[in-house]
Amino acid sequence: MMIPRERRIHDAPWLRFSDPATAYAFFGRFGVSCECCPALVLRRVTEAFNRVPYENLTKILKADSVLSAASAMRCPDEVIGDFLRWGTGGTCFSLTAALIALLDVAGIDAWPILADRHYGVDTHCGILIAPQGANMLLLDPGYLLFAPIPVPLDFPAFIETGFNRVELRPLAGASRVELYTIVKGNRKLRLTFKMEPVSDESFGGAWERSFAFEMMTYPVLTRRVNGRHQYLQGDVLAVRDALRTERTTLTPEMQIEFFTTSTNMDRGIVTRALEIVNYGRNATAVSR
Repeated sequence: MMIPRERRIHDAPWLRFSDPATAYAFFGRFGVSCECCPALVLRRVTEAFNRVPYENLTKILKADSVLSAASAMRCPDEVIGDFLRWGTGGTCFSLTAALIALLDVAGIDAWPILADRHYGVDTHCGILIAPQGANMLLLDPGYLLFAPIPVPLDFPAFIETGFNRVELRPLAGASRVELYTIVKGNRKLRLTFKMEPVSDESFGGAWERSFAFEMMTYPVLTRRVNGRHQYLQGDVLAVRDALRTERTTLTPEMQIEFFTTSTNMDRGIVTRALEIVNYGRNATAVSR
């Protein structure tokens, strides 16, 4: 049996559950017990959260149905509730917020951090955890880094994913951490984390600004499956393993089938969102 925490570190509705029963339903679905040691609880929660897909269809659909970006933010109750009902997920901000809220219910303190990408400041986010007697840990559900990673302090850390290598390189005394991907020797800087927790309000503001991103005009899905990376941008699906990348241009019918079969997302939700962005046919897909 799980007991609600008496103390919470986040007050903003976008970083906590208004009804912890939604979190308990998620834990129950995947057999997560919060009565173990904190390290084991953290591992089990993040392993379960790995099943929540990174997709922007729900963000596109919600933004199309409301008048403001603030109203389009899908808070943890909605993200996790919709996942349990419809198989949907979210993008980096909603996934980060939902995982922080789940960890909060599980008794683990976690904070959002922001990151800069080549097209803007504070355009990505991650999670910082400070376990007792251990180094700070980093999570990034937006970049499919669900397993907690010790923050590198003096030397780079490397993560093998099966389809690429991720390098985390500390800068300025680890106040910044660069994330690179390495594919067949090609090393590319993807983003730079700022390793200071931000306020609930600053995180919410960055999240609101994300509704102006170009990715709101075409479908995106990224997931890891059996050591392979599936990445859909626009109407182009790239599937990468350690040796090769295969690209396929998908028809509207193929896109619907891909979303519904690969993630078990509700067909009605998928179809409505894809219709809003014309099935990504107006976008120029660029390999990630």
